[in-house]
Amino acid sequence: MTFSAILKKDLSKLPYGSKACQRAELSGMIGAVGTIHIEQSGAMTISIKTENPAVAARCYQLIKSLYQIKPKIKIEKTRKFKEHRAYRVVVEQPWTAKIILEDCQILSYNANGQAFFANQVPEPFIKQQNQTKAYIRGVFLGCGSVSNPEKTYHLELVGKKTTITKKADRSPVVASEQCAYLQSIKTILDGYEIKSNLIHRKAHWVLYLKEGSSVADFLSVIGAHRGLLEMENIRIVKEMRNDVNRQVNCETANLNKTIAAAYDQVADIMLIKEQFGLKNLPKNLYDIAELRLNYPDASIKELGERLDPPVGKSGVYHRLKKLNQIAADLKQR
Repeated sequence: MTFSAILKKDLSKLPYGSKACQRAELSGMIGAVGTIHIEQSGAMTISIKTENPAVAARCYQLIKSLYQIKPKIKIEKTRKFKEHRAYRVVVEQPWTAKIILEDCQILSYNANGQAFFANQVPEPFIKQQNQTKAYIRGVFLGCGSVSNPEKTYHLELVGKKTTITKKADRSPVVASEQCAYLQSIKTILDGYEIKSNLIHRKAHWVLYLKEGSSVADFLSVIGAHRGLLEMENIRIVKEMRNDVNRQVNCETANLNKTIAAAYDQVADIMLIKEQFGLKNLPKNLYDIAELRLNYPDASIKELGERLDPPVGKSGVYHRLKKLNQIAADLKQR
């Protein structure tokens, strides 16, 4: 199973909470992936499609608990893979479907009694935090996915129109705007200081999170505590690995610089030895030159410690600089 599938399975096992929270979560599922069909007579049916059996079971239980009915579950084969299945939770009783849509704040009426369908997160579910979190959880269960944090940090909600169609000719009557709907979710995430972005990809609008901290905060909001702990463990290991790699790279770069500098110093000293003679140098320069030839891989600090008496790094660097100047003068002759 993918990390996303495991996460949804865990979320589907969470306690259902109060009736208000159940209603909010179901509303989020319908708002994310629900399809509403309208007969010419005005009778409505609801269909909620998912590829995760645990999510289908939770949707079934929510409807059963809230409205004391048993919706149908239809299993379909998808075109993605030969054995890949999709599950469709269907409410076929028109009166019950209408009650569910009204109760979940998806179907409302204006002052003139005209019906309209919500294209954003219903206002009643935003006022209470526990209901807001339940709603976002429902949306994630419906249309969300998250990458394996061992590879990358990426969570997204793929917008899909809550399509209302006439069964006679399948022509659309009303369709909630993907962008407006996801924008209302983005506004909620902004309130939790969760950074997200909205883009248009192919036929859908997508709300996505890229930063590890944002994904972690989102999982905390929807109650995915097990997935959050697993992700945090992976983040800690990755950060430790990155710190070690940075330290190794830094030490390797410093070592390469030391080796390159030592190579140049040995070359200067050999030139002085051949054209001038090391014994003709002042004692302090002679001593450091001999040490460098005997210990070509030693650092400046190690050379200073081998002198008698010991000399600090600045003193050794100064003497090697003098030898470099002498070699440069010899090259110009």
